[in-house]
Amino acid sequence: MRVWLIIFIVLIFACKPEAEKSEIRFIDPVFEDGPIKDFVNIKNVTVLDLPDSIDLGAIKQIEFYDSLVYLLEDGIYSSILVFDQKGKVERQLLRLGNGPGEYINIDFFILNDSYLAIYDRQQMKFVKYSLSHFEKFESYKTENYFVGGVSLPNNTFFLVSDTDIEEGYQLGYIFTDSDFSNIKTFPQPTGTIEGFLPQSISNFISQHHIIQAFSDNLFQITSDSLSLVTYVDFGKKSLPKEVSSFNQAYELYDVLSSGSYYFAPTNLLVRDSVISFNFFNETIDNQNFGLIQNGNAYRFSIDSDLKELFLKPITVREDLYHTVLLPGEYDEEVIDILNLTEVDYEKPILVSYTIGQ
Repeated sequence: MRVWLIIFIVLIFACKPEAEKSEIRFIDPVFEDGPIKDFVNIKNVTVLDLPDSIDLGAIKQIEFYDSLVYLLEDGIYSSILVFDQKGKVERQLLRLGNGPGEYINIDFFILNDSYLAIYDRQQMKFVKYSLSHFEKFESYKTENYFVGGVSLPNNTFFLVSDTDIEEGYQLGYIFTDSDFSNIKTFPQPTGTIEGFLPQSISNFISQHHIIQAFSDNLFQITSDSLSLVTYVDFGKKSLPKEVSSFNQAYELYDVLSSGSYYFAPTNLLVRDSVISFNFFNETIDNQNFGLIQNGNAYRFSIDSDLKELFLKPITVREDLYHTVLLPGEYDEEVIDILNLTEVDYEKPILVSYTIGQ
């Protein structure tokens, strides 16, 4: 009985009559191999004045709140750095350990107007810290595993869980209040959740959205449910519909080896009349960038260091792409695109931008 209930929930949640959808058509795109600088529109550049005492690692997450920038970095230690609008460090969350208020690793964090909550997958717990200097905290042990999430209005969370619940299904999408009670779940096929990436969640038009890896459906995340907005139509390059229900990786690889497909869009941004996103082309090792503007579709191959910097953004927030250029990653060509005159090449740079002409 429970299996049928889960299937029923998934069908209601993941399906909607085709007539009610207005698809994003990415069919027969033109391959664009011109200079990438012609397509990068810089909106804001902030040189991060990081002191020598802090060794910045790879940036896993970027969030913005109350004129501050929160960066999750994964270097020697896993920490969260907070910068003001001018790039000055305000504070750092660094509490390694397994004691109260401590973590072994930060897998992702959720931010609202009252606190910052980090998730430590290894210890299966959330820790909520007060925003002011992170001095107060509350810890919550969880029975499930999570791979991502965002804060919603009314002090609620949207979470994505890869906890197995039935053969072929995982706990999926979860809505919960801030103390992780009153949980509302939408179980999903294993393949749908295994295909989730942090970049599957975007923020544009003042709303959070999530795009599913293999159905290519785009949902708006509301306070307690998901509302189907549209889907990405790859035409003859679309994966067979049954792929979204796969629960074994080899099933996907068998399909990919049998044809030429576009799949798993991420970093989707809808801004004015321009739509852009990442997607995979034929294999999981070949990520491309798609652009739709003026009724035309364009495909970019990410085949250079310069394209890697701008066509694989870290996140979509506040109607913009955002990335952090670390020392050693950028050169004079990049600085020219950023339109900077004086640069300390030892400092990381936060860049906010769009792609289009």
